[in-house]
Amino acid sequence: MSGLLRVTTGLFLVPASLAVVFGQGWREAAEARIERIRKAELVVRVEDSGGKPAPGVPVRIRMVRHAFGWGTAVAARQLLGAGEDADRYRRALLENFNMAVLENDLKWPQWEQNRTAALDALKWLHANGISRVRGHTLVWPGWRWLPKDIKELAGDPAALRKRVLDHIRDEVSATRGLLEDWDVVNEPYTNHDLMDIVGREEMVAWYQAAREYDPKPTLFLNDFNIIEAGGRDAAHQEHFYGTIRFLLDRGAPLGGIGIQGHFREPTPPEKILEILDRFAEFNLPIRITEFDFDTQDEQLQADFTRDFLTAIFSHPRVDALLMWGFWEARHWRPAGAMLRKDWSEKPNYRVWRELVHGRWRTETEAATGQDGVVQTRAFRGDYEIRAGGKTVRASCPGVVRIRLD
Repeated sequence: MSGLLRVTTGLFLVPASLAVVFGQGWREAAEARIERIRKAELVVRVEDSGGKPAPGVPVRIRMVRHAFGWGTAVAARQLLGAGEDADRYRRALLENFNMAVLENDLKWPQWEQNRTAALDALKWLHANGISRVRGHTLVWPGWRWLPKDIKELAGDPAALRKRVLDHIRDEVSATRGLLEDWDVVNEPYTNHDLMDIVGREEMVAWYQAAREYDPKPTLFLNDFNIIEAGGRDAAHQEHFYGTIRFLLDRGAPLGGIGIQGHFREPTPPEKILEILDRFAEFNLPIRITEFDFDTQDEQLQADFTRDFLTAIFSHPRVDALLMWGFWEARHWRPAGAMLRKDWSEKPNYRVWRELVHGRWRTETEAATGQDGVVQTRAFRGDYEIRAGGKTVRASCPGVVRIRLD
């Protein structure tokens, strides 16, 4: 057995190949689901100037944006900074991701300290083509994560309720039109100081207030240790499931389920998929909101990243996955990053590029048949299609007509 084992973090012994641990059956099923649910028909009809089918015309089909959200957490200070590292940070963001979340800048204390940085960062993202931005987080209801003055209101529930609702009104109104979704409540299993005073029912009012001040964002509940810890934290999972049911039963406009992913050991993909299936019962979109794997074993990290991305992308209720940072120098757990401080690539970064920007993107060339048509199954998303010197933008699934001059 010694040839199959290696030490990873000093705490866990794992086989050298994750395939030995997890097997191959789940992978084959996941690949089949990806083919079925992530692809659709894209039809290109090329016509001559008279509107008749144009046979034999070379057509190039190239994806420019995935429909699935491949995102990351970013820091406003780095995003808006000057210097070579800031330039490389921005370039790496735009080259790798189509979605983002501000790691800390929209959290309540940081928002009150410097809202300008948060708003400027949101505007920069939109101006540079990343319009899918998550809001994290409106209410992280533990004293540790709240503005210091909040605890002074612990003896006055009415004033405490008003302070929270005033904050939601302020921040949601200020960011209106800039966010795709909001984590309205974050980590209620371990952070419930506010609810201990004002009651769990008050969470419903927080969701209703967020919806009132900006009707467009999808409103999420977000928590950790749902799929981490080997999938063994049943108490955390039960609380999360029960809180979702509690909110929905009371009419809260909860629209999405945010599941973090801060790993220190691999969770078997079969277990991850089993847990996701359970939460899929709510028929709400699921987003993996905060993924990283904190280990010094870079090969294990890459292997698990490959398996994790494959499992997540294969699940029909999951519509996005966001890394919790990508650069070692701006990462809360530096070993979890994909790019080292000197910007050299780690093995998990190469996995990201291979899958997200390789295997799971469609780029193909073909000539139209006698009917003037090229038809292919392509990954869902936005495309640039070139035929006979003409270039158009289109989406998959869809039918595109190109008339040549």
